[in-house]
Amino acid sequence: MSNVDPGVRWTGIPVAVISAILVAVALTAFGLELARIHPLLAIGLNIVIVAGAAPTVLRWLVAPVWRWAVYGSSAGALLSFVALAALAF
Repeated sequence: MSNVDPGVRWTGIPVAVISAILVAVALTAFGLELARIHPLLAIGLNIVIVAGAAPTVLRWLVAPVWRWAVYGSSAGALLSFVALAALAF
C-alpha cells in the first residue's frame, strides 16, 4: 500500500494535462518557426532543449504534485515531436 494520499491523484491529473498542453504548444510553435529555416534544425534543437531540461525536471519526480507536472511535460514533449515530424516534412 502506498503512503500517498489518494486525493493527490485528482489534483495531479489537471496539473499533468495543463503542463502537457503548455509544453506541447511551446515546443511545437518554436519548432515550426525553425522548420521554416530547415526541418532537421527544428527537430535537432528541440532534442537539445528537452535533453537540457531533463535533468532538472527528473529531480522533481520525488514531490507528489510536481511528479504530475513531470508526467505532463514529458507527454507534451512527445506530442510535440510527433506534431513536428508530421508538419515539418
